[in-house]
Amino acid sequence: MATIDGRPARYGVTVPQLQKLMECRGREAVERLNNDFGGVQELCRVLYTSASEGLSGSAADLEHRREEFGSNVIPPKPPKTFVQLVWEALQDVTLIILEVAALVSLGLSFYQSHQETKSEFDRPFVRTIGFRTSVH
Repeated sequence: MATIDGRPARYGVTVPQLQKLMECRGREAVERLNNDFGGVQELCRVLYTSASEGLSGSAADLEHRREEFGSNVIPPKPPKTFVQLVWEALQDVTLIILEVAALVSLGLSFYQSHQETKSEFDRPFVRTIGFRTSVH
């Protein structure tokens, strides 16, 4: 039987078992850890490590663990596309209010008064109301 640093090269737990354990959260994870592995200390024992001191740190041990379990990295999330960023921005309440105000302002810009005489405040007043509505 092959050995690494004086211990067996085989671990008492498989990668799929560890993956299933890592998918659990909260009480379910504690129950699975206790039921499937016999608790933290037993899991540490079958992984040839210590709960208080961690790994031995020897190069041979670390390389063997990397080969057996893979690198301990979290893959980066793919960046959001421009369309996703725009869609998220459009969900903002303030921006929705401004969009509605812009549509109201656009609609009011086409409004024609039925009165023949226009007072001095017709057009500017309507625009001011639209602007004040969008700001407040």
